[in-house]
Amino acid sequence: MEVACGVSAKMSQQKSSFAATIDKTVADCNDRLLWVPYSKDKLTKQAARVLIEQWSSFTRHSRQCWAFVVGNCPIVEVRKFIVTENLYEEEAQEGHSHFEILARMGMALGLTRNEIVNAKPLPTTMVAMHAWEALTKNRTWYEGLAAKSVLERTNNPNCGNFSHYQAEHWMRQLGLTKEDTEFWWMHDSVDQIHGDGSLKLLEHYLTTDAEKKAALRAAEESMMAWQVYFDGFYYEGLRRTAARG
Repeated sequence: MEVACGVSAKMSQQKSSFAATIDKTVADCNDRLLWVPYSKDKLTKQAARVLIEQWSSFTRHSRQCWAFVVGNCPIVEVRKFIVTENLYEEEAQEGHSHFEILARMGMALGLTRNEIVNAKPLPTTMVAMHAWEALTKNRTWYEGLAAKSVLERTNNPNCGNFSHYQAEHWMRQLGLTKEDTEFWWMHDSVDQIHGDGSLKLLEHYLTTDAEKKAALRAAEESMMAWQVYFDGFYYEGLRRTAARG
């Protein structure tokens, strides 16, 4: 699939210093996440349910943040990419939105649809969502795009391959099927397109050092929010698992 209306064809095959810095920021954050080693061998259904509940708020809030980036962006090519890949593909397809697929995974873990839809965000989830809202609504379009695109690059093989490993861990430890874990497998696939496309657009349209510096800072701040978000349901998962006995 071509991304960004042919922009990819103009890009060098060698990773730029900008792209390398983005990927290092994401990979370093992945290495700091307490959830990553925990979910590898110690994952419980109680902790997995916490993640589902918190992702319920995040995945719906994420569409709002992408809309802010579109609203701030004067470049048609960038807007078309975001609308097609991050708004229509992720939310507008009837019965196959990312939220619906997440809900199915949650119900496979014993949650009801009502518990998923109306799950109360943890304080850490609220703080993270406020950070992403500020980064996308109150900054330049390219800072917002950088802040959102790094969340997708968490699924890049060079940055942690997060969803791929989560799919494997959830199947092995929780007894879920590949169909049950479609949410993870889907992100493992589509975020390669989304994350790469956004990064190529940033590389193409950011022409000054000041713009690149601002985008890299926004990416770093977004990863700070990602860690706050994950640490919240890691600790809540531990608490609920202990309470279960």
